Amino acid sequence: MITCKNDRMLELLWFVGYCGEFPSQLAIRVGGHPEWNRHVKYRAIEEGYVTVFRGKNRQRVIRSLRLTEKGIDYISERDPEALAYILAKNHGGIITRNNIDKTMRRHSLATGLLMSANAGAEILPGKKPTLMPDAPRVTPLEWGPLYYSVEEIRAAIQAFDPETMAKTSRIIGIIVSGKQCFCLYHTGHSRMYWMKTQEENTVAAIDALLVTRGFSCTVFNQVVIGSNLNLAVKIARYKLNSRSRYFTLSEEYDHSYYLENSFHGDELLKILIHPDLRLKVDRTALQGYEPPPEWVRTCDATADDGQRPVILGYSFDLLQLHELDGAHNGFPQSPIVLCFEYQRDALQAIAGPKVEVRPFSGGL
Repeated sequence: MITCKNDRMLELLWFVGYCGEFPSQLAIRVGGHPEWNRHVKYRAIEEGYVTVFRGKNRQRVIRSLRLTEKGIDYISERDPEALAYILAKNHGGIITRNNIDKTMRRHSLATGLLMSANAGAEILPGKKPTLMPDAPRVTPLEWGPLYYSVEEIRAAIQAFDPETMAKTSRIIGIIVSGKQCFCLYHTGHSRMYWMKTQEENTVAAIDALLVTRGFSCTVFNQVVIGSNLNLAVKIARYKLNSRSRYFTLSEEYDHSYYLENSFHGDELLKILIHPDLRLKVDRTALQGYEPPPEWVRTCDATADDGQRPVILGYSFDLLQLHELDGAHNGFPQSPIVLCFEYQRDALQAIAGPKVEVRPFSGGL
């Protein structure tokens, strides 16, 4: 619970107030069972704790929850400490003007925040080390996964050099977990507008910031959040390092994970940012397969007869999937790619008919 109170209404109102505007469809993922969360959302609307702004963006109807004065009073009566986080935001928890572009940007930020919280990253500013330069250096091993919003990143970088951070970057936040930094992007229903050089410069600035604060990230991963897996299939068709105005894969990142904006995406993000959980899922997926020979470094296991390589594909790393080949070096037969059931069709479309995609049971 974000608010440290066993009150689902309080937690929903906190997210709405902290984000300023909150996607209506995202409310069912604020803790607990989705049916109960849906009931809480409708009760919040009926009792006047939130209002619903409806607008259109690219022919899609947008529904956005906004906190009211009555909602502010509800939070202040039950958890004043939680209210302090909301009031510290520039919008103060209440949005009154309608601007569809700002609404869409706030929805992207809200998506990254909620998915990071559901994945187990610390999101509250008062419960994680700050990135500001005047604070003591961080000892990273003392902390679990930490989420920093783009606002926190921009404020910290500009404290070092006001000209460094480009405000047009599409990044919505980062998660720092041990030696890894996960750069979050929200692409929605279509490929986002992408300025490759500018985005890579932004990540370089974040790297420099983390070093000055005591973090020692050596792996920088891209995490692309999309509305469905069909979009991942479209992205995978484009060439790497393309000069397109819209998002394409770049080898400047170590990995490029694609997450569906759903409960499945929350679970996968949790696996990615927790190495111990990922190791458990790997072991579950590889049960029944043989360890690869010592001379093979391009697969995770082999089939019983040793003729086919087995590759873990459930992380949905688009860079890894882009390199898949039906004729795997050192093996006479085509590879097997392991994934979760819901990923099978999309992965098969990306891998092509020469690669066998097998789902496995197991996860968190």
